[in-house]
Amino acid sequence: MKSILIIFSLLAACKSGDKASASLAAGDKGHGETGEAHEAEGHAEGGVTVHLTPEQIKSASIQLATVETRKETAVLEANGQIAAADDRQARIGVRVPGRVTAIKAAVGDTVKKGQTLAVVESPELGRAKSDYVSAAAAARLAKENATREKQLFERSISAEVEWRKAEAESVRTEAELQAAENRLHALGVGDDALPDKVAHFGSSLTAASPIAGVIVDRDVTLGEMVNPEKTLFHVMDLSQVWLIVDVFERDVSQVALKQKVKVQVTAYKEEAFEGEVSYIGAVVEPRSRAVKVRIALPNAEGRLKPGMFARVSLSDTKGTEHEHLFVPVEAVQRTDKGPIVFVPGDKPGEFAARSVKTGHEAGNSVAIETGLSAGDQVVVAGSFILKSELNKESLGEGGHSD
Repeated sequence: MKSILIIFSLLAACKSGDKASASLAAGDKGHGETGEAHEAEGHAEGGVTVHLTPEQIKSASIQLATVETRKETAVLEANGQIAAADDRQARIGVRVPGRVTAIKAAVGDTVKKGQTLAVVESPELGRAKSDYVSAAAAARLAKENATREKQLFERSISAEVEWRKAEAESVRTEAELQAAENRLHALGVGDDALPDKVAHFGSSLTAASPIAGVIVDRDVTLGEMVNPEKTLFHVMDLSQVWLIVDVFERDVSQVALKQKVKVQVTAYKEEAFEGEVSYIGAVVEPRSRAVKVRIALPNAEGRLKPGMFARVSLSDTKGTEHEHLFVPVEAVQRTDKGPIVFVPGDKPGEFAARSVKTGHEAGNSVAIETGLSAGDQVVVAGSFILKSELNKESLGEGGHSD
């Protein structure tokens, strides 16, 4: 009986030990899971980090800068492209088919208003001039005859019917003359060039520039047959150019007609060109939710070329001041997932990559809308090296996962 009690005691102790072991194992497992969760959470909060040795830090010449807060008048910045003003361009052709017999201007030439650019020989123009001269002669003769018949009628030498008939003929021929003259005007012949005799039957027609400017394109060769649909020359007056930019719907209130703006182009990075808003679009583009804004820029020296990319800065019309966070431009690195900056980590040689949303640029600084706080430290010199190390670590992690 005594031995049986001992066996039961041993079995109970074993079960109790098994439960304790199981409980300990479960506790260890739970602690491990909690630890992994905290580690993952810490990793998510701190962002991806890059670790550098003291030698790498020295080699990269790491330098830090402090995130600053500045007050400034709200500035709207937008990108656009320089274009020739629509009302300062001319595409020149001829109004009648013919053969080019002379070319008197080339691409790049500066021309005056009314200057002849090409001469075209046109049989159709010759016929139109001939018709005009014939109509003029017929109208003159009919008018003289009507005057004579009236005098004869008044002297009772001729019947009234003859006078009325002559008057009708005079009116008819005068109408034909007017039609012939209008035909010549339609072909580009001015009042001062109307032929008054057979010697002026010439069939040559000149293609002249209606504006002063620069020839930017010439699409004609000597001896070529041309027609009214063909453009022979393209002339631009570049003494004033346009900059067309898209302003988002939310920012339209910052733009007003005749508002002064500053424009910078890549070709003259250190110089700002001044212009003014000359047009604000009447509609919002459905896809971009933006409004077209046109800026007129004086260009007397011709340095602004159509096609140049430009950046325009427009100050808030109300002069309202806003606070912005700024970091040096060198601190921001571009990645496929957006702009990032590097901030020092908790451990020596540790730098965390932090995603940010950037705003406008002001000199050598860029505004930070989200991702940083005033007083934060960011890497300036050496940030590109950190980006390179970040890419290497990403590639290494990708290789490990495979």
